Amino acid sequence: MKGVSVIIASAVIIVISVTAAFLALQYGTPALDRTKEIVLMQEAKDNLVSIDNAVKSVVEEGQGSTRNLRVGVSDGYYLIDTDNEEIVFTMDTFAQIVADNVSKIEDGINVTGAPGRIYLYLLLDFNVTGGGEFGRGSYSMIIRNEGYDATAQKQTISISV
Repeated sequence: MKGVSVIIASAVIIVISVTAAFLALQYGTPALDRTKEIVLMQEAKDNLVSIDNAVKSVVEEGQGSTRNLRVGVSDGYYLIDTDNEEIVFTMDTFAQIVADNVSKIEDGINVTGAPGRIYLYLLLDFNVTGGGEFGRGSYSMIIRNEGYDATAQKQTISISV
C-alpha cells in the first residue's frame, strides 16, 4: 500500500504543477501582450517626435538645410503621406491599448484606436515631398528644406527613406 500512496501523491503534485503553469500562462500572456504594445507605441511616438524635431530644425535653418536621422522600427508600419502632409504609424493590437474610436493627442502626436489597430499621426504644416513607407528594421531618413513654395504658400520639406 505504501507504493500506491507515493504514486498518487506524485500524480497529484504533477497535476497541481501543470495546472499552475497553465494558469500562469493564461493570465500572464495578455499582460505581456499589453506591455509589448505599450513599448512599441512609445517607440513609435519617440520616432515621430524625433522626425518632428528634425523637420522643425531644417525649417528654422532655411533652404538647403538637411538632417540625416536614424529610425529603428521593431514592429509596425510607417507611411510618409505626401498627399495629406503627414507621417502615419500603424500597428496591430490584441490588447487594444487605445480603445476603438478614441483619439487623443500625446506629445504632439494624434493617437487613434480602431478595431485591432492603432494609428499615430504626425501632421506637418508644410508642403511635403519625397515620401516612402517602411516597416521593421533600421532606416536612414533624409529631411531637407527645399525652400518656400509661393504657389502653396508653404515651406517645402523633402522627407525620404
